[in-house]
Amino acid sequence: MPLKFTFTGHITPEDKARSDYFYVPFDLPVPARRLSVQYRYSDRISADKTEGGNVIDIGIFDPRGIAFPGGQGFRGWSGSNRQAFTIATSQATPGYLAGPLPAGRYQIILGLYRIWPGGADYEIQIEAEAEPEPANAAGDPPAFSTPTLIKREAQAQKSRPPIWLKGDLQTHTHHSDGKGPLDLLVSKARTVGLDFVAITDHNTISAHALFPAQRTGDLVLIPGQEVTSYYGHLNVWGTSRWCDFRCRRDAEMAAVIDLAHKSGALCSINHPGGGDLAWNYSTDLRVDSFEVWNGPWPNHNTENLALWDQLLKGGRQIPAVGGSDYHCPDGEEVGFVRLGQPTTWVKAGARSIAGILDAIRAGRACISAFPDGPRLDIYATTSSSSAEMGGVLPLHLAESVQVSVETINAAGYSLRLLSEAGVIQETTITTSPETVQVNAPAQLYLRAELVGDLSPDLLPADAPPGLNLRAWRFAISNPIYVQSL
Repeated sequence: MPLKFTFTGHITPEDKARSDYFYVPFDLPVPARRLSVQYRYSDRISADKTEGGNVIDIGIFDPRGIAFPGGQGFRGWSGSNRQAFTIATSQATPGYLAGPLPAGRYQIILGLYRIWPGGADYEIQIEAEAEPEPANAAGDPPAFSTPTLIKREAQAQKSRPPIWLKGDLQTHTHHSDGKGPLDLLVSKARTVGLDFVAITDHNTISAHALFPAQRTGDLVLIPGQEVTSYYGHLNVWGTSRWCDFRCRRDAEMAAVIDLAHKSGALCSINHPGGGDLAWNYSTDLRVDSFEVWNGPWPNHNTENLALWDQLLKGGRQIPAVGGSDYHCPDGEEVGFVRLGQPTTWVKAGARSIAGILDAIRAGRACISAFPDGPRLDIYATTSSSSAEMGGVLPLHLAESVQVSVETINAAGYSLRLLSEAGVIQETTITTSPETVQVNAPAQLYLRAELVGDLSPDLLPADAPPGLNLRAWRFAISNPIYVQSL
């Protein structure tokens, strides 16, 4: 006989002021084989609206607990994209983790994204099938683990010469707010010619368990998560350890970053200048990279680039990356966002998770508008030393710096060499490949970018009207840092 629970209540703006998360506990007296939850609330609006109603997200923790950061009992999150979900011992709604459902206290977590002045009435209905199935697994819910794999790959392949690999570092499936399943996203990544793709669903790692079935060919799948708080988004790459999102203050986000690092992962600030999705935490937190380019260039990327340049001018050595923020349409492509636009190119020591993440960490990466380029690489030399992209160039007072910028598929674009002082030189590229050499004064850093006007022929039919097509970025290199001696 199923167990049924119904909870109702009212949430006010004062509740949100105290905490962004509201917990509704319930107890299972015996183990269950299936747990189904549905909820509704008053004056519901879509998450992209900023006023006129409520947006309440939902997730669940099991009896192992909700302790921050990284509550051991996390069993899934679906934001406001689903009004119902089911967890069973062998399968679960996308966004949730299948596995044993032991007796004990569970916690429904409601995320109070937007609560309008009138507040929100909510109702949660829970049904548990309490006749347990014969056990087919024991212990924690299944999860694809990567830290040991990363270490083994690095040891086995670290001596190989570097290779250029191209990929997308921010994508979503129907395990969060994407529309298509993982296999469709993987198929699209292979179609556009990517070498790697990071799966970064919002606040959940449920898609990772499906990775083994998709590992064919040369496409590297990077386990990830977009830690999606209400005050900024953080990508975590290289672990299937769930990383908490219940952050409001810098110290809380710092704890999440530390948890990710202890799991062998890299952390990257996402779309920091992104309007309603901007980063509201300190940029001094110990992150590993900065998303300079998110989706189509007009999508707040001028602001993202300016914020990164501010960090570089302040002496921060932080690598730049890009990601499409692709949400995997299930059917015809819609929206202005396309997979691999932009593409992050890495000069990796191996075609592996470890090789790709090591290259990002070291700044051996550039960002380009499309999977086929254009692409940049940058070197600098003095009479006594040299450095590649992402490296540090020691510089004596009397020395001059010669910079070489290699371009691929860049004919017709303008190449800019920049420092903290602005544009040092601008050159029109006429052939491919083409290398431009510049004698540059001593600087804090040196980086390159390709600039041009976008042809209207390249705009998708559903692009927003009235876009300024002048001076788009088509490639951005990481810097070489100058260390004065």
